[in-house]
Amino acid sequence: MNIAQFAFPLNVYARMLELEEGRVDYLHYGLFEHVDEPVWRAQERATRLLWRALPPPCRVLEVGIGVGTTLRKLGEAGYRAFGITPDAAQLGEVRARHGDAVQVAQSTLETLHAHCGPWDLMLLQESAQYIEPLALFEAADRLLAPVDATIVVMDEFALRRRGPADTGLHDLDAFIALAQRMGWTLADDQDVSASASGTVGAICRLVQRQRETLLRELPVTGAQLDTLIEAGRRYQALYDEGIYGYRLLRLQRRQRPALRLGAVALEQAPAMRALFERIFERPMSAPEWQWKYGDGRGHAAGLWRGDQLLAHYGGATRAVHMDGQVVAACQIGDVMVSPDANAGLGRQGALQQVSATLLEQQIGWGRQHIVGYGFPNARALRVAQRLGLYAPVDRVLQLDWPAPPAHRWRDHLVSVESVDIAGVRPDLPIWLTLQELWQAMCGGLPAALLPVRDPAWLRHRYGLRPDVTYRVYLLRRRIGGRAIGAFVLRVHDDHVELMDLIGPPNVLASLVRAARLATQATGRACLHAWITASHVHWIDDPADPARRTDLDVQVPTCVHTPGPTPDSLRERWFLMAGDTDFR
Repeated sequence: MNIAQFAFPLNVYARMLELEEGRVDYLHYGLFEHVDEPVWRAQERATRLLWRALPPPCRVLEVGIGVGTTLRKLGEAGYRAFGITPDAAQLGEVRARHGDAVQVAQSTLETLHAHCGPWDLMLLQESAQYIEPLALFEAADRLLAPVDATIVVMDEFALRRRGPADTGLHDLDAFIALAQRMGWTLADDQDVSASASGTVGAICRLVQRQRETLLRELPVTGAQLDTLIEAGRRYQALYDEGIYGYRLLRLQRRQRPALRLGAVALEQAPAMRALFERIFERPMSAPEWQWKYGDGRGHAAGLWRGDQLLAHYGGATRAVHMDGQVVAACQIGDVMVSPDANAGLGRQGALQQVSATLLEQQIGWGRQHIVGYGFPNARALRVAQRLGLYAPVDRVLQLDWPAPPAHRWRDHLVSVESVDIAGVRPDLPIWLTLQELWQAMCGGLPAALLPVRDPAWLRHRYGLRPDVTYRVYLLRRRIGGRAIGAFVLRVHDDHVELMDLIGPPNVLASLVRAARLATQATGRACLHAWITASHVHWIDDPADPARRTDLDVQVPTCVHTPGPTPDSLRERWFLMAGDTDFR
């Protein structure tokens, strides 16, 4: 029995239907007219609705094949149909049921080779929710015919979001906006949420009724079934409140656009680096790209003409201590638009296309990153505000201190020692010392949005950064040797830059004083530091104040997608030069 080996919870759904109704023809939701009608009848009703959205017989790719019933019926109706599933057990069940009557392969949409197509229609019935929207539409570019192509999606979506708990489904508005940005027209949009939500209640009832048999016959646990029932109740509430919905969408495209919107991945890194050099007039090495974007740290949307990257909008995941917990934030960077990028574009220019795409994929409630931040200048921020992307929540100041004369501030109670940050490992005492300093810092700044400065981050940021050398120092009490803080410097030709401070807030001013002494030892005349205006008071001693310069650098937050409001984030970011990716 292949269905017993289906991925959870499809194995439960399939076997439950088989036990309850003696048949399992589909694995998708049904459209219910009555609460107590058989699931198979509601599924047939959903299939008839789906069928009315299809174009006349053509070449069709079905993404997610259930048990193959729709795929077989497509072939019988004259469609040249091909189906894919990543689930080997599902594939085996389809072949056992339908044999040579269907053409199927084990594959994800993202890895399906273009030489298998092209197809005229892509059909996704409750499979789109498992594929990132940008990857879905990129696959459509790759696999569908360049003219007169259609995508039909029947699936659940998030219709709105109220908070971080509203996760799990694609945002409908963002999904449609991305489709339109990539050249698709919304030809049909049918809301069948009320009738589809009956499936959720049916699943909960039938799982409870068939519980003992399911536990006996399937490789599932009671805890898994309890979780499935609880998730169903949550889904039902979200449907009732209008947070989740079920839609039938038909998207059509007459011709593939000349410019292609898509992700910028490892294999496109040379094109990104070439654009970077054109825009910023300095090269980016391959190791620097890897340091920023490699190993899943980075995300980027790009606009392409053939193999040439015309616009780029990047972001990197950064752990941030926020309201007592560590969350993922997206640090925006490498925003680049070639002067010829907007040629042939309509109202949505290149910058808006790449920025809106990345923000919709990455930042806000229900996305990987709950908040985002960056360091645009005031002009760039005004452009982003005009496009409805950002709102300002803070600004960055530069503090300048002269290096003290050699005879000043010699504190015999503390000592400064250099740290080989690239060699820091969890099995070394210095790792625990730095971890304790970080914990003291976040504990002392509970209201701050504080990017994590733990040993792993310090090693990556300052020990492994290619092409730049930083100096990391530890400040200790001479008596007892207890560490009270750490600071990071970058030595330039004519000054020293204070990159970072790690320690409880009441010692930050002392760390600055130690950094000034270290500056004097380098022979440079002054120490510079970047810090958000909201937290400058922690490091600027009123008895010996720094010279302050407003850099015209703003700290924004994303307002393009639902998420924390600007008012809830205003003047809370603790950011220094080390929180950038370019200093």
